[in-house]
Amino acid sequence: MAATNSDLEIKVTSPIDSLRTESGVVAVEHLPAEIPIQVTAKTGTLTAIALEYGGQSREITPDYTLIIKNKAQCGPYTLTAKTDQGAVLTVTANVVYQVKASCDIRYRITAMDVKEIYEGNVLLKSFPEPQRIDLVNANTVADQENERLAGWIGKQDGGTYTLKGSLVVEIHNISTGQVYGTYDTDADFDPLTGGFGWTPQTFIAFATMRSAALTYQAPVKLDVKAMWCSEDKQAVYGKLAAQDKGVPELLYPYQTTSVTFHKDDIKLSRNHQYLGLEWDYTPETKEFTDGESKTQTEITQQIYYQIPAADFYFKFKDCEGNDLSVAINAPATVKRGSDYSFTVTYLNSGNNPAYDVPLKDTVDGAAIEEIPAVQDFSPNQSQTYTVKRTADTKADEIHLWANIGVPEGFSDGNLANNTATAIIKVIDPTPEPPPGKPNNPPDSPNQPDNPSSTPDQPPVKKEPCDLSANILAAPTVYEHEEYNFTVNFTNQSFVTLHDVPLLGKNNENILPQIPKMADFAPQGTKSYTVTGTAGSAGEIYHLWANVDVPESFMDENPLNNTAVSSIKVIKRPTDNPPPDNPSNPDNPSNPVNPSNPVNPSNPDNPSNSLCDVWVNLSSPPMVYEREGYSFTVYFANSTDKALSDVNLNVDINGKTVSAVPATTNFKPYEKKSYLVTSTAGPKGVPIELTAKVSPPSGYKDINQGNNQVSAQIMVLERLYDLNVQRITPDCYKENQSVITTVKVGNQGSLDFTPGQNVTVLFQIPELSFSKRLDAVVMEKDTWNVISLRWDTPNVETDKNITLIATINPDRSLNNESTTNNNVYTQKAIIKNVTYEPPLESRALPDPPKRDEQPRVTWWEQRYENGQFVWHEYYAELKVSATLDYDTKAKGYLKSGYGYSVSVSTSVSTNYDRPELITAPQTAEIYLPEFRYETAIPLVKEGGQFIFRENPASPFLYRRQYIPVWFPDRDYIAQLLVTDLHTPGGTLSKWLTGGELQIKVVDSMYDDDVTTGDE
Repeated sequence: MAATNSDLEIKVTSPIDSLRTESGVVAVEHLPAEIPIQVTAKTGTLTAIALEYGGQSREITPDYTLIIKNKAQCGPYTLTAKTDQGAVLTVTANVVYQVKASCDIRYRITAMDVKEIYEGNVLLKSFPEPQRIDLVNANTVADQENERLAGWIGKQDGGTYTLKGSLVVEIHNISTGQVYGTYDTDADFDPLTGGFGWTPQTFIAFATMRSAALTYQAPVKLDVKAMWCSEDKQAVYGKLAAQDKGVPELLYPYQTTSVTFHKDDIKLSRNHQYLGLEWDYTPETKEFTDGESKTQTEITQQIYYQIPAADFYFKFKDCEGNDLSVAINAPATVKRGSDYSFTVTYLNSGNNPAYDVPLKDTVDGAAIEEIPAVQDFSPNQSQTYTVKRTADTKADEIHLWANIGVPEGFSDGNLANNTATAIIKVIDPTPEPPPGKPNNPPDSPNQPDNPSSTPDQPPVKKEPCDLSANILAAPTVYEHEEYNFTVNFTNQSFVTLHDVPLLGKNNENILPQIPKMADFAPQGTKSYTVTGTAGSAGEIYHLWANVDVPESFMDENPLNNTAVSSIKVIKRPTDNPPPDNPSNPDNPSNPVNPSNPVNPSNPDNPSNSLCDVWVNLSSPPMVYEREGYSFTVYFANSTDKALSDVNLNVDINGKTVSAVPATTNFKPYEKKSYLVTSTAGPKGVPIELTAKVSPPSGYKDINQGNNQVSAQIMVLERLYDLNVQRITPDCYKENQSVITTVKVGNQGSLDFTPGQNVTVLFQIPELSFSKRLDAVVMEKDTWNVISLRWDTPNVETDKNITLIATINPDRSLNNESTTNNNVYTQKAIIKNVTYEPPLESRALPDPPKRDEQPRVTWWEQRYENGQFVWHEYYAELKVSATLDYDTKAKGYLKSGYGYSVSVSTSVSTNYDRPELITAPQTAEIYLPEFRYETAIPLVKEGGQFIFRENPASPFLYRRQYIPVWFPDRDYIAQLLVTDLHTPGGTLSKWLTGGELQIKVVDSMYDDDVTTGDE
């Protein structure tokens, strides 16, 4: 059996032929015979060589000579060689005796008839009929027989098996080539030896061939594989087997090989973070032990037939701890046909990079081509894209949408901010004004970074009032007859109100009987009666009335500003004729005389027992959860009789209202109203109102269809819109403590006190800076400013940064009408501060005029003693400075000599958060010899700004020297003190002359002796 790709080679040589690394037949013709055996290792080193014959085994050397003394020593000899790499090769050399030919009739060995297969001494398989396998070159098993041998053995365990049987010879004529037949030397022994005239020696040779043996080494099936997976092995990213790397599926004991796996053999997303390598063997042995490494990225496994199942795990984890987000900054409106632009900012917040991040974005559903589909992000990097478009749509809105996806191998800490939307209202442009009437100039925009801009003023406090509306209407009306109802508007407050807007509707038709405006005296009521003719039965008239607050007023209870009711048209019963004066039932022409009733002897049991009582509701359409509300119930007697003990009932969600009596008495045509107050439950649970009226005992109601009404009031949560309006400033200097101010707004119907914990998250991704500002307070429909202090880093060059402010970042306040304006992004810069060496000039200009901002004011909203209060704060920078020199007492200084400077600063403020006001951090002096153009920076020591050590001074004095050439005139210095940061802006102060002025007379060359003022 050929041993392909064997690590070992065994060569058995006889005087006639030889075997090389295979089982087969070795023939000898003369006895005693010497058969050389050579064993070599192609890989590794030989560790053992064993020769087995007749059940006995002995160790031999790599170069060994086997002596066959007589025919009895012919037969199967088994050789087993081993290496230190684990390879094992076993071959069987069947030594047979043959006679040298002396005539033309010859035999040659062509095959072997296998009868039995043994595993050691145990019979594994026997054949009822011998199975013939072909031999090549008289001694070697043909390659095509390997599959048959493997099938007979039926094992892939690396074991050694012995095939026993007899050799098959072919008889032929060497001269003519004629073949006389093929004979099994055992089964056909008699016919083989009975003809052809063999010599006795040939008989002996055939006898040795009757019992032959071959060894077969079964292969093993390799189970060596690698897996790319998560740390818990539950998520599998890829697999490779050793066969995928070129290793054969079956390995014979005489073969060894190796395989190398590397973590990059399977390409994963760059976001995956490598955790290390683990290797497991099943079963684990002393030679093959499990293990792991946090740093190893590659492993090479040596393989031989005794290796157990081996699994290698390259472990990865998703990149965690980051937050991908997107924000859109867009204008609120754009004129139709005009150009507009907006920005989309994508942000990777965290200390890890994000690779291959998918970006999606649309304008009215169309993809934005300017923004790439995939983007890599460095740690804490933001990428802002400016998109320009033209508002050429016919629609009234432009819808913007952007999404930052989560790439493979990345775990996003907050998926709630991965999508941003915005709506731009499209408005039609205002027509051009007629000639001679130019447009009014637009309002000046806020310029928070401009020192001269006016600070934001708090909104004007509106005076409180309380207006209400209700509707008095019968619940039913007969078809094609006249009807009326009354709308009442009331000023519940104690102030006079002018130009109060009023509005009433019947099925969306505006009621002309109600004026658009009305004045109200304190506690005054305006009533408007609306008449009409009913239509067909089944129609319903939905009545609606609203009163709004006039300018400069605020309604303390806006829920009762609106009232709703309804009237249903019904058929008149045949037994109920119309009244004598149906158009004016409340003022009949012949009313009952109270002193002479129709049935004075028994008014409660009249002979005519018919009556008509009705009930209706006037209620607000909606209320706010957990807040108080009210509605009005109207009961009426529409007959000309007085009624006693009329039954009344009103309930809210099935519970009877105690404010309405169970019974009451009515005069003819009398109406009674009851104001019911209660408290709403949770949002989403409507309030069900029911009101009933029934006639007294002994009476029959001629129109029972108006004896009961119901209404539903929706319970809502107060809507609000939190927004970020700006971030200032947008320019900073390196290595400073700075103040950033964020303006936020609250539009809607809900006040935010400290207990509601409005939060603003401030971030600078490029600096990995993040800070939360909690308990922001804002009254409804107002704004506020919040400030924070942070330190700028040292920068080698100007550094661009992104300031991001997000209000309600956790969406803990979940009833915002929109979140499109919750994020504000401001591009900013940190300036590198470098002072250039000054250049002298003999052209001496006058000190230039400078802009300064020594004082700022700003407003902040606070919540104090249960109410919102606005405070105006200020901060003012004060600076004093002096120049000192040796001849100051004489009132002059000669040119060439030096002077020192001393600058003191102080801050005056009424601000109650002093930590948000920094000290001045920069002082610079500008001198005439440098044309007041180049700053000389001062340093702060001991609370004062002074000169740095002057390298031009031999003793490094902290002095500046007047040039020797400076003429006799006043030497005027200019001083700037700045970078005192406050919530209202940065303070700066210039000083010119005064204590910073020196009279120069003569020069140092006029002195005979040096005074030491180098």
